[in-house]
Amino acid sequence: MLKSFGRITKYLKTLGKFIGPGFMIAVGYLDPGNWATDMEGGSSFGYRLLFIILVSNIIAVFLQNLTIRLGTVTGLDLASASRKFFPKWLNLFLYVLAEIAIIATDIAEVIGSAIALNLLFPSLPLPAGVAITAVDVFIILLFYNEDVEDDENSTSGRMVRIFEIFVMMLVAAVGICFIIELAYSDIVAVDVFKGFLPTREIFTEPEVLYVAIGIIGATVMPHNLYLHSFIVQSRCREWKISRPKVSKRGEQWIVKSNQFDLQPNKPVQQNMTPLEMIMSHTSIPVDSSGQVNFESVRKYLDRSLKKNLHYGFMDLLVALTFAFFVNCSILIVASANFYYTSGGQGQQQIQDLFSAHALLLQYLGPPAAVTFALALLCAGQSSTLTATLAGQVIMSGFLGMTTRPWIRRIVTRLIAITPAMVAACVAGRSGLSNMLVASQVALSIQLPFAVVPLVYLTSRRSTMKLDLVVEGKEVDSIPLVTEQAKMSLIDRLVSRLRFSRSKSDWTRFPQFSKLNKRAVKDFFVQSSGQGEEEEERPSSDSSIEEKPNNRLTIDALPEPLVYANGKVTKVISVLVALLLIGLNGYLVVSLFMQI
Repeated sequence: MLKSFGRITKYLKTLGKFIGPGFMIAVGYLDPGNWATDMEGGSSFGYRLLFIILVSNIIAVFLQNLTIRLGTVTGLDLASASRKFFPKWLNLFLYVLAEIAIIATDIAEVIGSAIALNLLFPSLPLPAGVAITAVDVFIILLFYNEDVEDDENSTSGRMVRIFEIFVMMLVAAVGICFIIELAYSDIVAVDVFKGFLPTREIFTEPEVLYVAIGIIGATVMPHNLYLHSFIVQSRCREWKISRPKVSKRGEQWIVKSNQFDLQPNKPVQQNMTPLEMIMSHTSIPVDSSGQVNFESVRKYLDRSLKKNLHYGFMDLLVALTFAFFVNCSILIVASANFYYTSGGQGQQQIQDLFSAHALLLQYLGPPAAVTFALALLCAGQSSTLTATLAGQVIMSGFLGMTTRPWIRRIVTRLIAITPAMVAACVAGRSGLSNMLVASQVALSIQLPFAVVPLVYLTSRRSTMKLDLVVEGKEVDSIPLVTEQAKMSLIDRLVSRLRFSRSKSDWTRFPQFSKLNKRAVKDFFVQSSGQGEEEEERPSSDSSIEEKPNNRLTIDALPEPLVYANGKVTKVISVLVALLLIGLNGYLVVSLFMQI
């Protein structure tokens, strides 16, 4: 009993380290677009569309798990993978559609937040509410640093974690608000459970099918596929940076264990685990003959990657289960209060979020109405945070932009706010509501163009592979003085602080402590241009060449680990992609026919 409890505790403790990315994705399933479709479905057709929410959530879990696999195995987000493996014309085409989708997503979040502020503070003009929602971009600028390659920058890691916790708090606030809404509502549990079963009316009645497709389109968000494959990479940093580093030299490859030293002739200790062999800064794994023991590297990476995939999926499952509860709660509240009314069925249909708030105020009183507005505000703000970050990922990945992140985030935010501000100023409430519907149509159009590349890339063996070594150039770990001269004053200061901070970590490795401290000292001397040369200095590339024992050479790179989709997963992926293409095509055609 105690052993089982200990294993469960250990499992939950490990899972806690991976919790975060899933909830950043879950907010996309709680955005105002979901609210609009769920409220319309509940008020018009009762609990019948709970089955559609269940199906759409299962589809979302499946697709998001593919993005976890893509980001974890390849180290690329969906946008970057498209740029790497697709022709330029196709990459540009996908970028334009993705940019339109992210603008549509951000417009929906901005509108939702502006509506919530107007409901909470009726005297606040809608344009002012739209402008206030721009503030959240500065929260991202303050907390989030996406430099997943920076293994020494622990401060950035903590700030990312704080940002994730902040988003999780907003999501939790939405859930708490709807628990309160459910408590205010008169719900028949038997009818709710029946709603999770499929009914003929969903597929035979055009009105029901239309709303059902809208729910699916609002639930499976394209920008989440790009964002999730990016943010999961931060959980892979520890074991990916431990891979041996190689560089091309003639017909051979030179293997380096770390940036400072290499002891290839030291035999592997029998009691060392693969993790200790790789993470140790004394040498890379070698066998008794002095050859690189890539089998140990392969086993360690395979175990680490499977661990990341498992806990990443569990993080996703927990987060989307919570999002599933909130989406069901929205539809149940609408059904209980506006469909199953005392005067009969279908008496009050929801036209927009303003009318939903007014009806809640009428039927349940001010507390329920205020709770509804607060939940909408939290959902809108959390969604705008992740949508802005997704916009940056899309722009950086497809175009390979190297501009500063805060510039890309501000540009993305301004692009989204401009049309929402125009609609709020010109058409008021009706304009915002119509734009909210239009944004969902734009997302439906773009969805297949995100799903199909995802399915294609995760099914290719040449894409879904993890190299056992890291290929790089023969450069010193300490920046050269010429490179330092090109840095700005602030960047140079940050660089020095980073080397100074990492200096404390070397005390764990006594055999390198003296060498590394002196390397940092020489770095500061070079940067400042002062001081005299000492007799002993860290080895440069030329001196290393004179010491053959400081390098291992291999004739060919080892075979990578391959994690492409299996046959069953491929079949399911194709069916899901075809289903989404068909449903969203039907939705788009129906809307254009109505126009």
